[in-house]
Amino acid sequence: MNKLIIIFITLGVSSGILAQNAVIPILPKNWSGIVSVTSMGNTYQAKIKQTSKDSVRPFNSFDIPATITILKQDGRHLEFLYRSTNYESRYIGTLSADGKQIQIAYQQGSGSYTLEGDKLSGCGSGRGGKGQFKDWLNTYSTWCEEFTATR
Repeated sequence: MNKLIIIFITLGVSSGILAQNAVIPILPKNWSGIVSVTSMGNTYQAKIKQTSKDSVRPFNSFDIPATITILKQDGRHLEFLYRSTNYESRYIGTLSADGKQIQIAYQQGSGSYTLEGDKLSGCGSGRGGKGQFKDWLNTYSTWCEEFTATR
């Protein structure tokens, strides 16, 4: 009697391999837009308004124009220069495998952006700034930004 033997072979594919084969977009170098900041603590504006050492740290908020320049892109790995009228910082980022999210980190905080065509938007938070440790410890902020690529 003839026997029919069927062997099934399953090929496993790691999601990491798929991610490595994804097409990583080359991002435009220059972006311009607006940043909305909400902060509390020992900012320059807060120091002017503060009346006593034990008073509550003032609440501050503002919207200002800002730019992002992508200094370097090595596949999914990014280096940025952020500038606004009152702040400048370099930070790093990692682009998601699908090219739609960017996770960033900078000296005082972190955040994330969503990339949709020529639009880049995101939010994050940070602590402190430049100055004394006590100022850093008692200062914190959140921010949201909206940028458009400029060619």
